[in-house]
Amino acid sequence: MENIPILKDLVILMAVSVPVTILFHRLGLPAIIGFLITGIIIGPYGMGLVTNLSAVDTLAQIGVILLLFVVGLEFSMTKMFRLRKEALLGGGLQVAITSAVAFAGPFFFGYPVTQSLLIGFVTALSSTAIVLKMLADRGELDTPQGNLSMSVLLFQDICVVPMIITLQAIAGAKEVSLLAIANPLLLATAAVGVILAASYILVPRILYQVVKLRNREVFTLTVLLLCFGTAWLTSQAGLSLALGAFIAGLVISESEYSHQIVAEVLSFRDTFMSLFFVSIGMLLDLGYFTKNIPHLFLLASGVTLLKVMVVVGIGQMLKTPIRLSIIVGMSIAQIGEFSFVLMKLGEDYGFLAHDLYQTLLATSILTMSATPFLIQISHAAAYRAAHLLGVRAVPSSEGKIAATSDHVVIVGYGLNGQNLAKVLKEIGIKYIVLDMNWARIKLARKDGHKAIFGDASHIEILKNLHIENARMMVIAISDPATTRRMVKIAREANDGLYILVRTHYTTEVEELYKLGANQVIPEEFETSVEIFSRVLKEYHVPGNIIKNQIDVVRHEGYAMFRTPSLAREKLMEITSILSASVTETFFVSRGSHLIGKTLAEVDLREKSGVMVLAIVRKSATRANPPADFTIEEGDILAIIGSHEEIDKSMQVLKENVSSSPQ
Repeated sequence: MENIPILKDLVILMAVSVPVTILFHRLGLPAIIGFLITGIIIGPYGMGLVTNLSAVDTLAQIGVILLLFVVGLEFSMTKMFRLRKEALLGGGLQVAITSAVAFAGPFFFGYPVTQSLLIGFVTALSSTAIVLKMLADRGELDTPQGNLSMSVLLFQDICVVPMIITLQAIAGAKEVSLLAIANPLLLATAAVGVILAASYILVPRILYQVVKLRNREVFTLTVLLLCFGTAWLTSQAGLSLALGAFIAGLVISESEYSHQIVAEVLSFRDTFMSLFFVSIGMLLDLGYFTKNIPHLFLLASGVTLLKVMVVVGIGQMLKTPIRLSIIVGMSIAQIGEFSFVLMKLGEDYGFLAHDLYQTLLATSILTMSATPFLIQISHAAAYRAAHLLGVRAVPSSEGKIAATSDHVVIVGYGLNGQNLAKVLKEIGIKYIVLDMNWARIKLARKDGHKAIFGDASHIEILKNLHIENARMMVIAISDPATTRRMVKIAREANDGLYILVRTHYTTEVEELYKLGANQVIPEEFETSVEIFSRVLKEYHVPGNIIKNQIDVVRHEGYAMFRTPSLAREKLMEITSILSASVTETFFVSRGSHLIGKTLAEVDLREKSGVMVLAIVRKSATRANPPADFTIEEGDILAIIGSHEEIDKSMQVLKENVSSSPQ
C-alpha cells in the first residue's frame, strides 16, 4: 500500500483550515488570521496533528517565492512615479522612521545590532493583504485613505528586497559595521544588475516565442520556469530565492503579458501562501504565549501606537489632514506578512533566540488580529481626535474667505468636480472648490477657480466657506463615511441648502437621503440607466418615452433598481410600452435598393405590417402618399406600427444597402 506521509499532513491541514477560514470569513476577519489559527491548532505546540514540519515548511517557502514574484509583477515604475509623493516620500519616511525607532529601543536595552536591526525591519512593515481586503470590503479602495494606505504599503513591499539583502550581508559578515554591510550590498546590487540585464534581454524573447504557440499549458509552465529559475540563479549568486523571484516578476511587469501572467500565477500563489501562514502559526509556542500574555499585549499595543504616531507625524509634515492621517495610521498599524519572511530568515541565520522569536511572532499575530477592529473604529476615532486637537478652518496662508452668498460649494476636484466648476465659471454662477489634496487645489487654481484646501467633514471648514449662505453643495468624493458626515453637518448648518451627492454604492442612497441629501446620484445606477436607454433606442422606442422612464427612475430615487417588487412593476410598464404603436423614420441613402421603386413594389404593409404615414423630400412633406409614389435618393420615410412591426420593417428597408442609413 502506498504511503505518502506529507499527503496525510496536507489533508489534516486543509480539513482544519477550511472550517476555520469559513468561520473567520463569517466573522468578517481576514483569511490570513484563520490560517495562522489553523497552524496554532494543528502544530506541535497545539494538538500536534501535523508531524512533518519540514515538508510543510518547504511548501511554504514556495509560497514566499510566488508572493515576491507577484509583487514584482504588480510593481510599476509608472505607478510609483504617479504616486511619488505618497509612495516615495510618505512610504520612505514611514519605513525609515519606524525602523529607526524600533531599532533604537532594543539597542538601548542592550540587544545586539543584528537583532535590533531585524526588529526594526519587522516592525516597519505592514500587511498589504489584510489592509487591501478590509478596504475593499468597506468600499474604501478609491478613497483618499485607501490611495494613501496603498501607496505606503506599495513602498513597504519594495523595501522587503533591500531588507533581505541587508540581513544576508550581516549574516555573512564577521563583524557588523557599515563597511561590512556595504560591501555585500554592493556585490548583491551588482549581481542583481547582471541578472536583470540578462533577464531583460532573454525573457521577452522567450515569452514572445511561447505566446506564438497559443498553448496555455506551455505558457503557464514557462512562467513558473522563469520564476523558479531566476530564483535559483539568484540563490547561486549568494542571494535569497525570494529576491530572485522578485527580479523575475520585475522584468515581466512592464511587458504586455504581465496581466495574463498574474492571472495564471495567482491561484498557485494563494494556495502556497496559505501553507506559509499555516506554517507560521505552527511555530507559535502556546505555552510561552499564555505565560507572557500581559507582556505581549503591552508590546503589541506599543507597536500599534508607534506606527499610528509615525504616520500622523509624517502626515503633518506633508500637510495631510490629521483626520486622514489617523485613519491611515490605524489601517497600517499591524506587523505584516513579509515580516514573517524576515523573522524566518533571522531564525535561519541565528539572529533570534527562541524567546525573542516567539515574542515577535506573537506580537505580529496580535497586531494582525486587531486590524479589522482598528479599521472599523478608525473614522470615529479620527473625527474625535481631530476635534480634541482642534482643526483650523484653513491653513494660515489661506486666510478667511470673503463673505459671499447664493454660491455653490464643490467638494472634490476630481473629474466631476472639474467639469462642474468649468460649467459654473462659464455661466457666471459663484462657486468655491474644496479638496484635501494639495495637487488638486493647485490644479484648480491653475484652471482659474477659487479653490480652498480643507476637510469638509468639519463644521469649521464649512463655516469659513459661508455654508449658511450657500445655495447648493455638491459632494463628489469617493469616501462613503466622510460623505455621510459632510451631508449631516451641512444640513445642520443650513436647513435650506440643496445638497447633491455622487456616490459609487447603492447601499449609501437611503442613508444619505435620511441624513438630509436632496439628490443622490449613484454611479452604478446611472450606468444602468444609460444601458437600458440605449437598449430601448435600439428597439426604436420613441425618445420621449425613454426620457419619461429615466425621469421616473430618478424621481423615485432609483427605487426601481433597489426594490425588486417595484422593478417588476416598471418592467411590466416598459413591456406594455414596447408593444404599443410607435413611429420611426428611415433615410434612403445612396445605393439603397428602394430607389426607383414604388411603395406598392416595396410593399411594407404586407412584409412587415407598418404603414407609411408620410415621405419628406427636399423639405417638402407628402402625407399619406399613394401606392404608386416612387421613392428617390434622399427621401425620409415616416412609418408607424407596433414595436415588432417596426423592427421587421427596418430589416426590409436596410436590405442590400451599400451605405449605412443616416
